[in-house]
Amino acid sequence: MTWDATLRLWNRLHAASPEAVHDLGRRHGVDLVPNAEPSPPPAGAAIRIRCARAQDGRVLVADLLWHQSGDAQALYTVETGQRMLRPGQAQQRFQAQGLPAGSAHAVALVLLHQLLGQTGLVLDRIDAGLTTTMRSLRSFQLTVGTPGTRGAEDLTGVDTDLTMLSRPLAVVLEALDDLEKAARQLRRSVLQGSQLECRHTDALLAEIDSVQRRGRFMLERQRFHRRAAEETVAMSDLNVTKVFSVLWAAFIPGTALINWYGQNFRVMPELSWHGSLWMQLLAVLVLTAIPVWMVKQSGTLR
Repeated sequence: MTWDATLRLWNRLHAASPEAVHDLGRRHGVDLVPNAEPSPPPAGAAIRIRCARAQDGRVLVADLLWHQSGDAQALYTVETGQRMLRPGQAQQRFQAQGLPAGSAHAVALVLLHQLLGQTGLVLDRIDAGLTTTMRSLRSFQLTVGTPGTRGAEDLTGVDTDLTMLSRPLAVVLEALDDLEKAARQLRRSVLQGSQLECRHTDALLAEIDSVQRRGRFMLERQRFHRRAAEETVAMSDLNVTKVFSVLWAAFIPGTALINWYGQNFRVMPELSWHGSLWMQLLAVLVLTAIPVWMVKQSGTLR
């Protein structure tokens, strides 16, 4: 399937299967199948670009096949899934920047800028999600050790949100790497002769590098929040352990006394003493206070 190109020297194609990609390549006389080797592709070779776009509260992900060569030769893009390119916006940007109308490299520059902008919007959405989970985590941490302490099960939603953000972040970083590869291929083509000036491609590479650094920072931020959530759960479990430790220290003297007088000894003269009950209760209180005081002095209750 072929769509009408809005910009000159741009052939926008769509293929739903690998067989359709081969058919389009034979029809247009170009190789649209990207090289599977990880080495930098040669000039004029097709590459695969992972694209991400935020739409209606979702993140759409699709692969775009990109074939760009000389300045006077047409640019071919093959969208294999969701429609990631917006010709109307690309045309407006093309006209606003005053780029040469007969340059395929200028068309490639505009489309790469558009894909980069869409990827940046996905990062904005992920950043909003990280901010929300950070607030939830902070609210949980502030209640630890207070009468309003919540259980670790209240962090289930936070942990789920952080886990769900891992996949979009990985896709964004992969998309940025692919965009950098396409931008470098464009720059090599521009250096070989083009109506487009190198400063445009250099500015594009600088923008991609800036968004990459932001994406890597957000990945580290996501990992930091994940570790903080795990530590918060561990701290909550530790507080439960502290409570049981104090309870054990409080009840062990009384349990020992019960076991002592449950041995059925034949001679137990203290049972007939005056005030024997109160003396035993006092001894239990003293024996209870001593271990609790020792636990508190050791700092375990902090």
